[in-house]
Amino acid sequence: GVAFTASADQLTLLAAHRKGESDLVCRDGRWFLIATCDLPDVPVRAPDGFVGVDLGIANIATTATGTGDGVRHSGKTLNAVRHRHRELRRRLQAKQTKSARRLLKKRRRKEARFAADINHTIAKRIVTEAARTGRGIALEDLQGIRDRVRLRKPQRVTLHSWSFHQLGHFIAYKAARAGVA
Repeated sequence: GVAFTASADQLTLLAAHRKGESDLVCRDGRWFLIATCDLPDVPVRAPDGFVGVDLGIANIATTATGTGDGVRHSGKTLNAVRHRHRELRRRLQAKQTKSARRLLKKRRRKEARFAADINHTIAKRIVTEAARTGRGIALEDLQGIRDRVRLRKPQRVTLHSWSFHQLGHFIAYKAARAGVA
């Protein structure tokens, strides 16, 4: 067997629910063990109302409970970081050298990790809040949003480049694991 390390939570999860095959993957010179775990379904509690999640540009997600106590998730600082990434990408794309392409590939992965981290953080906060208040989560349907919404060019770039689908997926699976409707 191959020795590996993980967080205490992951190790207990792996010991209790490991199922099927595992993959050993080399990514950017580091090795990762990807193991499948089959978790039992958590019974979904009957919700005491719903937390509405509205997705947008100025704030990636805004929650509303109907009582006026909404929470905004990220905004200015995140968009500033995304703007800086976009500018760096634009300059590298203009160069068209082998090293620029290599750096673009590295940057693409870095940006994907950054977006996934932000999405995980937002999803965790939303699910934790819903579980704490005993509510369910109602997520805005994003089907065809790019055709429905008319925006100026800078806002179009911001809307089209954020992975709202990934955020919705993260909220869905975290809610299922927490027994939130």
